[in-house]
Amino acid sequence: MNNPKLTIIAGPCSVDNENIPEILEIAEISVVNRSGKKQKAVAGTRIVGLKSRSDLDSSGEGMGIDYEIYQNNIKTLIEGGTIADMQIIPSAILSEKIMKRTGMLIATEIMNPIIQLPSFEKRLPSGMFLPWNPSVNQLGWHIEQTAVFARRNGWHVGIKNGKWIGDHLQSADHLDYKGKTTMEKTWSGLAKYVGDLEHDIVLIHRGVDVPGKGDFRNAVVHNIARRVKSSTPGAKMFFDPSHSYGPKLRSHIVGAVTEAMRMKISGSDFLYDGVLIEVGTSKTDTDQHITVKELRELVSVLSTFRDLMPPKKPDSPDSTERITLE
Repeated sequence: MNNPKLTIIAGPCSVDNENIPEILEIAEISVVNRSGKKQKAVAGTRIVGLKSRSDLDSSGEGMGIDYEIYQNNIKTLIEGGTIADMQIIPSAILSEKIMKRTGMLIATEIMNPIIQLPSFEKRLPSGMFLPWNPSVNQLGWHIEQTAVFARRNGWHVGIKNGKWIGDHLQSADHLDYKGKTTMEKTWSGLAKYVGDLEHDIVLIHRGVDVPGKGDFRNAVVHNIARRVKSSTPGAKMFFDPSHSYGPKLRSHIVGAVTEAMRMKISGSDFLYDGVLIEVGTSKTDTDQHITVKELRELVSVLSTFRDLMPPKKPDSPDSTERITLE
């Protein structure tokens, strides 16, 4: 693929009524492209309604807007109900509204495909949805389930690398290790569970949790991302700087993304095809978000050396309806 357009997906860690206006503001960000024409700069947004927290809060605090209905849907299936009996999760309804208003692709984290993905069917059309796995879930069978829904609906499939890189690397000082790590074997292996797909398999580099990582939330391993992309024909590679740089290095995110988007695999092939970045405010992990202003600055710089993918033409761009959670 020669100089493909760069896809920017930006939005909050988790969605709520307070940050919906920020998502709509992100959708309006424009740049002057390398052809001298004004265009929208952000192709997609994050609409995450269920969080993969390390510690479960059974009250639902910090677990996302879908938590209560998610639990109800599990109960429905356990008690003998079917997918048709399940309630629609709030984030799916919200995703459809935002997609129609802005034309932006919707990206979200999926913990349980059978429980979550049916809500998005018939709401998000072909090419307009990117579900991904949490980094703590590296099971191929969950990826396979997601791929079944993706093939049926013409969606993309995102695959985040695991947090743990394996026994090969004992500290961040050895991140230039040249042998094949457990993490990259698993990461590239998960792509095989997807199989044939009409749209994209998107590998998402979010860093690794290793001793000696310093102030990084997760140490960046661009060299391993390069190897995995090279060994996974047809896959795209996105960079998630929010979970790499985290709150302690938040001020470095804009510069780090700019540098990463210049990296190449070969003379004309860029390493990264996209960015999945947390922007604005959120009830979860807001201290690792860049601001909407910083996003404007970032895409303005990126547009000087990469062509940016614009969002699709929206169905109802002039709607005055206030978008809120049901």
